[in-house]
Amino acid sequence: MAALPEEVVSAVAIGNLKAISEQPAMLSNLAYSNTVASTNLSQQNAVANQQAMNELGISIVAKASNTISNLGPLEARSAVDILTNNELAQTIADLKATLKAFPGK
Repeated sequence: MAALPEEVVSAVAIGNLKAISEQPAMLSNLAYSNTVASTNLSQQNAVANQQAMNELGISIVAKASNTISNLGPLEARSAVDILTNNELAQTIADLKATLKAFPGK
């Protein structure tokens, strides 16, 4: 079998040494890129959760506002009674009208 030239053997040895010596740097770069990707995904997840909570808060406030502003028949009648149904004031007004009806001495 013919012997390989010294330049070929040296080039192959240098190529192997270069590939072996670059492997830790490539693995470090791969680990760093995995860390960056994981951090990015966790931040996207946090933002999505915050957005979901904000949307839930908006719907809760809207439901509460709707419940307060849309009164049913019973609440509406109660509000009218409270604002206009003053029995004592009505009785005093009736007494004043009765006294004015009779001429005084």
